[in-house]
Amino acid sequence: MSIKILIADDHSLMRQGLRQLLEMEDDLEVLGEAGSGQETLKKVRKLQPDIVLLDINFPDMSGLEVLKSLSSYKCPSKVIILTIHDDFQYVRQTIQMGAKGYLLKDSEASSLYNAIRDVFAGKTYVHPNLAWEVITQKERTFKIDRLTRREREILALISKGYNNDKIAKKLVISEKTVRNHVSNIYKKLQVTDRTQAALLGMKSNITGYFY
Repeated sequence: MSIKILIADDHSLMRQGLRQLLEMEDDLEVLGEAGSGQETLKKVRKLQPDIVLLDINFPDMSGLEVLKSLSSYKCPSKVIILTIHDDFQYVRQTIQMGAKGYLLKDSEASSLYNAIRDVFAGKTYVHPNLAWEVITQKERTFKIDRLTRREREILALISKGYNNDKIAKKLVISEKTVRNHVSNIYKKLQVTDRTQAALLGMKSNITGYFY
């Protein structure tokens, strides 16, 4: 049984190159191509591919909007983001929105094949160069989870630029108590200064939970 694929990219040369690569494999079949976001949505509904190779950049709408639309009507097709963007924030955002894979356009053909086959088999595939970012992001989350609710609240204020005096007044506690909490936060997050703690707080979006 072949894996049926839709290629969604606004550059025709990129689509042609991908088609040639994919058609070299006996178990991969390209059902069609799409050069815009709206065309992608129409062809996904019409062709019902197993896999959608989806770029983030389109002239009419972003790939994120396409992904959101596909997720909203519970499309059975599995989406692999294929892009030039090597930013972990994109990885996290697209995976949270329902993508099952994230691959960079400069990947080797073997990575493309592995991504398609893994995602088709029910796995999640992230480009090897970005996998470490996924791991370290999870580690950051685990570290934040070590904090008590009060410590998280103080970390959120540190991330917003508050000094100990302002935190004490905001929470109606003594500055000495704040210093003790900050010391515990450093130990639990394994950081040595306020800037490092603030960065971890911002990257974990902790301010969104409190303020």
